Amino acid sequence: MLPRGFRSKEADNQGEPFVFRARRDDTLVRSIEAQYGIDLRARGDMRLGTLLDERGFDSLTQLLNAYCGRARAHAVRRRPFLSFHAEDKPQVQGFRLMAYNDGIELDFYDGSLQEAINSKRAAYIKQQLSLRIRRASVVACLIGNGTAWRDWVDWELRRAAEMGKGLCGIRLKGSRGRTPPF
Repeated sequence: MLPRGFRSKEADNQGEPFVFRARRDDTLVRSIEAQYGIDLRARGDMRLGTLLDERGFDSLTQLLNAYCGRARAHAVRRRPFLSFHAEDKPQVQGFRLMAYNDGIELDFYDGSLQEAINSKRAAYIKQQLSLRIRRASVVACLIGNGTAWRDWVDWELRRAAEMGKGLCGIRLKGSRGRTPPF
């Protein structure tokens, strides 16, 4: 789906991104939506600069190309929080190592816990996890055989949803367990 007025045969045939006219950061989102006939799912009275900052884009061109499905990569590095069951830690370490493999296009900042928090106090653990989830842009649940029955995984996913974070499930290789209920 392309914004109104930008159907170039050359760009369509070659899959090249479009270049849109530069707009000031104080332009209202509703005027951009009206001009291009799109719904950016943002408040109409929001300023373009604020929307670009929130969504991690440098320009209107990047945002609209992503909207059209023509973005080649995400504009900014994602900051995931990895939610997983402790018995899956070896596979989780392998997942983390994929970011260093030149043959795989994966780039992220991992904000999840690398070590277990040495505390029996649930309130303290929840506080520490909440801080890390708050700093994340997305929560990725690495689904192993026992993930669905873990209270901490369920709590992390519910907390992330309450904070408005994106949620993503990734099934670990060889696992057949059910997905978490959330």
